[in-house]
Amino acid sequence: MSTETPTVEPALAHWLSDHLDRPGPWELRRLTGGNSNETCLLRNTDTEFVLRRPPRHALSASAHSVAREHRLLAALQDTAVPVPRAFALCEDPGVPSAPFLLMEHIPGAVAITDELPAAYGADPNALTAVADEIVDALAAIHLLDWRAAGLEGFGRPEGFLERQVQRWYRQWQKIERRPLPAMPRLAAWLEEHRPEAGGPALMHGDFHLDNCLFSAAEPRALAVIDWETATIGDPLMDLGLLVAFWGERELAHPGMPGVQAVSRAPGAPTGEHLLDRYAQVTGTSVRHIDYYRCLALFKLAAITEAAHTQYLDGELRTEYAAALEHDVPALLAEACAIAGLRR
Repeated sequence: MSTETPTVEPALAHWLSDHLDRPGPWELRRLTGGNSNETCLLRNTDTEFVLRRPPRHALSASAHSVAREHRLLAALQDTAVPVPRAFALCEDPGVPSAPFLLMEHIPGAVAITDELPAAYGADPNALTAVADEIVDALAAIHLLDWRAAGLEGFGRPEGFLERQVQRWYRQWQKIERRPLPAMPRLAAWLEEHRPEAGGPALMHGDFHLDNCLFSAAEPRALAVIDWETATIGDPLMDLGLLVAFWGERELAHPGMPGVQAVSRAPGAPTGEHLLDRYAQVTGTSVRHIDYYRCLALFKLAAITEAAHTQYLDGELRTEYAAALEHDVPALLAEACAIAGLRR
């Protein structure tokens, strides 16, 4: 967690006090960065908020639209989907840090990564409860009546699954800097084995345990966060990514081993447990889940290879970006293993 505490410029302080109906002084501290929208903790004398803004080196403007994220959070208020409350959106280029959105800071919330909160230690079924909570949160997203929530036009659901392989393959081709022979092999396999898509649903777009906030006191999901890649499409792509990173992986040295690392702790439920619960709660068949696991890893490799290119160009100097030298080929190798393709 960064200790960076930028000075809140007068123009920003005035905007905040005006739109949040609270006096200053204001303190802004960046918590996370990288390729997702930056998350900052915003404080005044008695209240905390979360400020979200695009990263400094955005891979694409559309992928980091805080206006889309704000619209979605506003639409999900008072639904079964657990999200932070959205308070305000600033798109005025004259305001420092704009564009940004302001949303609720949830007290007592924690992100679970490689170990459970200390308070869970007395519960032998805590990991199973965590797994069930995230599956239920994902089911709530997919079962939402997105048209009734005012999300008509939020995405292009017609032909969504049919567009995915070529979309991400072309994105990779635009930034290709090193040989990744698994990319064309996987693209061909995915096109050949694509199942018939089910009905469209709201998709998170990057759903995994790390993007859920839990109570520090008990295994209870409080909010799903990081919605900048949400759209309307095939919900099984969300499920594919979740289970691709859950539990034991296909490789001894997989890509991004820290994602959902707690799911590989002793006593964690298997991916099959997650699939069974999802199928039971949603009534959706998961028999083609291996296809969606491959597609999720293929898409993620295409996206993150762009960040690796930024690292090579000196634009992005983080441990995460440096690790992509290994992680991207490993993600593709894992997708090949799931598909039954020889290296």
